[in-house]
Amino acid sequence: MNRLFLFCSALLFTLIIISCEKQHQRPNIVIFFSDDMRDVDVSMYGRNQPTPNLQRLTDAGILFNNAYCSSGMCTPSRYTLMTGNFAGRCQTEDFLESNPLNEPYAIAWNTHLSEKDKTIAEYLNEAGYYTGYVGKYHMGGDKKLVGFPRFESGADPYSPEVDSMLKNYQKNLQNYVKKVAGFDYAASVLWANYEQNPIPDICFHNFEWMTKGAIDFLENTGDEPFFLYTATTALHGPPHHKALDLDPHVTPGGLLKNPTEFHPSRAELKQRLTDSGFEPNHHNVGLAMLDDHVAAVMKKLEELGKAENTLVIFLSDHGVEPGKASCYEVGSKIPMVVHWPAVVKSNSEINQNTQIVDLLPTILEAAGNPLPENKVDGISFLDAIKGNDGIGRKYLYFENGYSRAVSDGTYKFMTLRYPESVLLEMKEGKHDYAPNHLNFPMQGNSQIAVIYHPAYFEQDQLYNYVEDYWEQTNLANDPQYAQKVIELSTQLGKQMGKFRHPYPLGKQDFMETEKFKKLAQKTRELGTDWIYWWNPNDRDLPPGYH
Repeated sequence: MNRLFLFCSALLFTLIIISCEKQHQRPNIVIFFSDDMRDVDVSMYGRNQPTPNLQRLTDAGILFNNAYCSSGMCTPSRYTLMTGNFAGRCQTEDFLESNPLNEPYAIAWNTHLSEKDKTIAEYLNEAGYYTGYVGKYHMGGDKKLVGFPRFESGADPYSPEVDSMLKNYQKNLQNYVKKVAGFDYAASVLWANYEQNPIPDICFHNFEWMTKGAIDFLENTGDEPFFLYTATTALHGPPHHKALDLDPHVTPGGLLKNPTEFHPSRAELKQRLTDSGFEPNHHNVGLAMLDDHVAAVMKKLEELGKAENTLVIFLSDHGVEPGKASCYEVGSKIPMVVHWPAVVKSNSEINQNTQIVDLLPTILEAAGNPLPENKVDGISFLDAIKGNDGIGRKYLYFENGYSRAVSDGTYKFMTLRYPESVLLEMKEGKHDYAPNHLNFPMQGNSQIAVIYHPAYFEQDQLYNYVEDYWEQTNLANDPQYAQKVIELSTQLGKQMGKFRHPYPLGKQDFMETEKFKKLAQKTRELGTDWIYWWNPNDRDLPPGYH
């Protein structure tokens, strides 16, 4: 009897120890970072979409209902994820040269990652993680450092010479990412968008290539915890459905031996969409390819026995037109899901305000390596995903071009303030049109935002975006919202005081003149007919614009 008691006691003690070790075991981490995607572009938010694997991820995890980027463009959004800081913290020489410290900075595709920035990979390397990078980079840098080759149209990607040059270029890209972003491993790296490929004729998406890079990383992980960042390209252009009729063996990194090793054939994908009632267009094909990528990675985690304690985060870098490259809602709100079977409660939701900049401190805390308070701009939401009470961000912050905004989750206060040098150029007649928020002449994303937001050029804007999702009615000058303007403008002033560059919140007299209003009208008159990729008939738009 005593022996049985001792045996049972020892067994119970062992089980307790195992349970405690499991609870304190550091998680593996995977980030799926998609591109140009609203929350309603995936099935988890209620629309019928071809994303069953993302849906399964959500059903076993947590859906975020109020997740946002802080800058609705590729480069600054990726910068915030990598550093845990807002893009205005950028330290590169070209950013500081074009944005003098005595003027407001403009956030665009200019916030490049540099070796001065400490990245999420470097933090995790210090914590003993093996780190891997796959997919789209688009965080700038000198192309000369990667030996960027440029072939004439008609170059043969099947020729040994071209294949060798592409493979060598890919190695250079991988080494660059390891050096600047601090990753141990890099594969299937895309410098920016597919239009920047060395061969103009192969500017089409290749998910098979990116998935291969992710699987190769997972198969080479050992007993130490790992971090995989996989940045795919849906739903950014070029048209996803164009890839269905092209050879998946051809990639920006040279020829791929077995493209159907982890993906169904493109013919099968097209048939699957058709059989399910989805037209094989840009939107649906891109989502299906993304969904197959997620499925392949999750399957490999299961095969390796590592799925249970892997913290998986799916999100997008920013939203879409007509809000992209602005602080407007449709360009800022993103889908986000957290899946972590060992920790999170399945089929749950989080309503607190969260931004991409918050991922780094959350992940580091989950890895057992929390940052000191105020080390970065991000705020950890680990308590929330563990099921504890968390208030999240009381105020969201946004910065795009010369526009800044804060939101309390219902109301958003937005400003537009030009540097004095830009105002002077307008006064002296050096501009034919009012500069958009980015001050990039004839910039397509900005022009679309101009056309579909009536108050685009107004200095102060206030929106109740819960009731006015498309932000068509500016409430800033309505007396009944005066207190809300004061509250949010005060919060914006506090945030702007944390940056080295000034940002004036006082009104700029010239922007109230007839001359400026005429310049703004000329910008609107440019329309969007000249933007070759923009088709309003394929988009959700504010009421009255169809």
